[in-house]
Order: sequence, then structure tokens, then C-alpha cells
Amino acid sequence: MIAALLDHLWQSTLFAGAIALSMPLFRRQPAALRFWLWFAASMKFLFPFAPLVLVGRHILAAMTPAALEPVLAVLRPATASLAVIAVPLATPAPSHLPAMDLAAIVWAAGLLTLALVCLSRWLDLRATLRNAEPVAMAAPVPVRSAPSFIEPGLVGIFRPVILLPVGLSRHLSPDEMDAVLAHELCHLRRHDNLLAALHMLVEGLFWFHPLVWWIGTRLCEERERACDESVVAGGVRPLVYAEGILKTCRFYVQTPLACASGVSGADLKLRLGAIMTEQPAMALSPAKGMLLLMMGALTLALPLSAGLLGIAPVSKIASHVASVLSRPVIPAPVLTPAPPQRHVVLARPRRHRAAEAASASLSAPTEASPLVHAPAIRIETVLDTHLPAIPVPVTAKPEDAIVCRKAEPLTTSRLTGPQVCLYSSRWEKLRADGLDVGPDGKSLVRTDYEKQKTLAASPCVSTMTAHTGASTGWVSGAADCF
Repeated sequence: MIAALLDHLWQSTLFAGAIALSMPLFRRQPAALRFWLWFAASMKFLFPFAPLVLVGRHILAAMTPAALEPVLAVLRPATASLAVIAVPLATPAPSHLPAMDLAAIVWAAGLLTLALVCLSRWLDLRATLRNAEPVAMAAPVPVRSAPSFIEPGLVGIFRPVILLPVGLSRHLSPDEMDAVLAHELCHLRRHDNLLAALHMLVEGLFWFHPLVWWIGTRLCEERERACDESVVAGGVRPLVYAEGILKTCRFYVQTPLACASGVSGADLKLRLGAIMTEQPAMALSPAKGMLLLMMGALTLALPLSAGLLGIAPVSKIASHVASVLSRPVIPAPVLTPAPPQRHVVLARPRRHRAAEAASASLSAPTEASPLVHAPAIRIETVLDTHLPAIPVPVTAKPEDAIVCRKAEPLTTSRLTGPQVCLYSSRWEKLRADGLDVGPDGKSLVRTDYEKQKTLAASPCVSTMTAHTGASTGWVSGAADCF
């Protein structure tokens, strides 16, 4: 599930990037075409490729082996690069997601904040609309006037209303009023409020993705330029139309919501330049039309091919991030300390210092922690369930002490393995056999001489007592050394 979500994000980002790269090819075409391309990039965030993959799987199940083999023979070479980053469709569900739980909380908080902001602005706009008075004007939708400083705009999705500020006729001439009204009627014909509301849904769900906000800006620019082209093409003089827009922006503020289309917005300097130059938009050439068809066909063919091959296009990085986020946390074993038990042992004859240092370097475990005594328990309760069977005493000796080695970095990643805790007799048995516990805490690795030379000796806690006799003296003590 996590890998699929991450893949949906990078696939939607890649699709939007392809749209952005192709946009300079259509700069001379109508603004309405560029708007629909950006809108397709926005809707890709709402519609993942997973349904198309499932359709490909159903087609695969319905086809007979004789008819399927020629299709697969064509698809395998074409999707060879896809198979490198693909994994089987069936992925195990993670058992513990602490990081994803935190991410879900942050995402929900951001979504709730945006929803409250949009709801507050919408309620203010509805309150302004309730205080508006009807205006006798020839239009296919009701026209109302309200005492506000909001620019003329089209308010509402299913029952739209053209809302005009009181006193607009004192600032605009009749021709300029007609041009502004034609602009709002163009928004009505294009259903811009509904399309803007759909993109606002994308912004709410993917508020953490900066690309969706950039797409929203492009959508606003292209829809306003599309309406400008429609108004000028309808016979309105460019100078009158440009003056009407400038006066509206001078005396009134922009509408607070993108789903309430107004007359201002986008890059005003760029819009006025396009209006005054009256550059006609070029029709879509056959070559560019064929390019759009190929892009659309490729977008549909890739997930269908993945379904026919029985794989899902999940990238390696998405799978790795999902495995890291879904890795359960294994707590370290909690040992109950017990009163230390002292045992008297005879002092051994002193050896040469060089021999003692070599013996200590060969026998000490890596980064051993201080010794902790525990009552007699079965060794199987510590680590035997994770390691292969080694002949050891079933019950620990009373003089045995549990030694815990600190977590070591894993060899295959930047993470660290678990803490390993064993009885000292078990550590000695492993060293005698030339073995050591791997960093993952589940495998045994063979130690060579070079590794043993780098092992550091662990501290010893000892208590020594001197006894003096008539003729000889001897030393006794209790020591817990490893």
C-alpha cells in the first residue's frame, strides 16, 4: 500500500513534468488547449494507474494461451526497461507503521486546515450573495449587485450567479460593462468554477506536493487568457476590454476563491499585452495533434502492458522507502537485575603482559556493555529463537552472567541491527568455534584473524582479598570478566 502510494506520486509527477516540457510546443495554439493539458496533469493526481493495471490483468486472464503468446512476444521487448523496476503485484501488508501513522496525522492536519480556510471564505462569499439585490440585465443566469469590494465574478457551481459590486457602473462605461459581462459568461460556458473546484480537491489531498500548487497557477492563467481570446474574438474592441479590466483591478479586489471566477487574476501585464496585440491563435497542426495522440496512447498503454505481464510498475526506491517505514521496532530485552553473587577462585599465576594482552584481544566481544546478573533462566528466552541451534547447556549456570553487545551497523544498509544478549558461556562457545553473531542478530558469521585482532576487551569488575599465612601468602577474589 505504501509503495503503491509513493509510486502514484512519482508517476503523477512524471506525467505533469512531461506536460510542462511539451507546453512550449503549444504556445501559439489557443489558451483553451493549454488549459486542458494542465487540467489533465491535475486530474492524474486523482486517478492512479492501478485500475488500468487491473484491466490488463483481466484481459490476461480472459485470453487463451495460443492468443496470448504473440501479444507477450511483442510486450516483453518493449517493457524490458519496465521490468527492471517492477515487482509482483502481490505485496505483503506491513505489520507496524509508526512512521506512517505520524505522516497520516500530519497529512490530515494539513487537509483540515485547508478545508477550514476554504469553508470560511465560501461562507463569507455566500453571506455577500445573500445581501445582494437583483439587477435587470440580459443574461442566461441571474445577475445581482452587492455592497462589497469584490470584483465582478461568477459565483456558484450548480446554480451560478453573476455578482457585481454596487457602483460598478460609476467606474465603467456601458461598453466596458458589456465586455466584463461577456468575460463572466465565457467562464459560465467553460464551466470554470466546476473545474477549479476539482483542482482545489487535488490541492487539498496533495497539499504537501508543491507541483499541484504550481499547476493551479497555470490553470488560472490559461483560463483567463482563454476567456480573453473568446471575448476579443466575439467582436469587443481590445482597447475597451483592456480598460475595463484595468479599472476593475483599480477599484476592486480579487475574488477569494479560485472556484469563483472573476475578471482579474493571472499575469495582468501578459494578458493586456496579448489583448492589445490581437495575435490570432494558430490552429493545431496535424503533427502536433499526432504528438498529443501518441502521448495519450503511451499513457494508457504502459499500465495496460504491466497488467498483461503480471507486474506492477513499482520503483525500487518506493519499495525501499516502504520497507523502511513498515519495519517493526523490536524492543531490546528487559532484564531484571539481581543481587551480585561472588564466587571465590584461586588466583592464577601471572603471565607475561604481552601474552595477557593478546589473550584479551582474542577473547573480548565487540563493544560489550557492562555485565548484568540475572536469575537462572533458559537461554532459549534470550536469542536462541533467532540463531541456529548450537549445543549449549539447557539451563544457565548460576555463575553465568548475561553480556549484551551493542547494536552494530548492518552491512546492507545504513541502519543498525538489534542488541544481542547472551550468557558468557554462550559467547565463549561461539569464540571457541570461531563464530560470532552477525549485526542482524539472526545469523552466525565466521571470524577471521584480522577481525579478532580489532576486538576490544570489555571491562572487568573484580574484588580481590589477600590472605597471609605463616609461611606463604595467597590471593583470592570474585571476578566477572568477559
